[in-house]
Amino acid sequence: MLHNDFGFSKYYVDSLSENTKRGLREKVRRGECPGPAPIGYHNDYRTKKIIVDRERAPYIKQAFEMYAKGNVTYDHVREFLGENGIRTKNGKLLVRWQISHIFSNPIYYGHFRYAGEVHEGTHEPIISKDLFDAVHSVMNSRWRWAPRDLSKQRTPKIFTRLLRCGGCGGGITAEIQKGHVYYRCTRKNRVQRCTQPFIREEDLTTQITALLKPYSLRSDWADEMLTRVKEEKKQAAQSAERVMAGKRDEIDKINLRLQRLLDSFLDAVIERDEYTAEKTKLMSQKKTLEAQNATLSAGRANWLEPLTEWILTAKNAGEIAVSGSLQEKRVLAQKVFGSNLVLDGKKARGSCVKPWSLLGENSSSGGMVRGGGFEPPTPTVSR
Repeated sequence: MLHNDFGFSKYYVDSLSENTKRGLREKVRRGECPGPAPIGYHNDYRTKKIIVDRERAPYIKQAFEMYAKGNVTYDHVREFLGENGIRTKNGKLLVRWQISHIFSNPIYYGHFRYAGEVHEGTHEPIISKDLFDAVHSVMNSRWRWAPRDLSKQRTPKIFTRLLRCGGCGGGITAEIQKGHVYYRCTRKNRVQRCTQPFIREEDLTTQITALLKPYSLRSDWADEMLTRVKEEKKQAAQSAERVMAGKRDEIDKINLRLQRLLDSFLDAVIERDEYTAEKTKLMSQKKTLEAQNATLSAGRANWLEPLTEWILTAKNAGEIAVSGSLQEKRVLAQKVFGSNLVLDGKKARGSCVKPWSLLGENSSSGGMVRGGGFEPPTPTVSR
């Protein structure tokens, strides 16, 4: 009898475990995140779903936006959240790994992670996927640096990994000497001995500013170009919609043919082999049309978005070159010159990449290589 009781209890426990796992898998298939809700969400015990915490969610979104700018650390974020009431159960500030977990959790943009896989959720997202990717980009760029004390933070070297040595082709590193940041060649080339001198960060900043100034687009030209891009977007959307409507009509016709084919098979008008072959052919055509529609919908004038971004960047290039921060100048220099910046004899020089060569001016400062210039004959680009 004791043996039977043990057997029944073991069967009950195994069945309960399997039923629980089956229920969790079913929730995942419906797009509902199982388990406790993270910070910024609540568990609704009536519907067994997670809902947005209207009090904390705005602060979580602000934390993502703060960190995406690239000028704050985990400690700034945890202090910001602590000031707004987001703390541990003991009333202490969140630790750094909790901040990292928040920034790495896909639940905040509409997906959730379960059993090592990411699934699409039906809950309301707090942030956009673009903001999540921007935060991850900042995290990946800082993975080697995690200061323990805000008062002992290292001085960032903005222009490292931006230039290469003009003498040996090696990388450019930085070091602090007598309270100033100096940039020099890493001198790791064992074949060629590099003798390039040091350069102070202030002098290098002045040279990079001079290199960036010519690549500024006039405001009136930029506004006219943005107007043209907007019109092109509208025309491209209308054209793609017409093509997609035609393909949807073809898909409807194929569905009708599939239904008629099924009716003929059920009425014994055609044999199974003929039915199977014709159904396979029609399903293949339907899938091809659906894939073409998806491609048209996703890639509708996809070249216009990079063009719009370039126009806006070129419009603000002059202001960034003159009064922007060092980080903004670095980002702009990477866009304009790519990996073509060289430091040779305390002089920075480089050739721009396309399409920035359209804005290049005839300038010899810093050894800049001039691209093909373009200048409309009138104040607008209508001609």
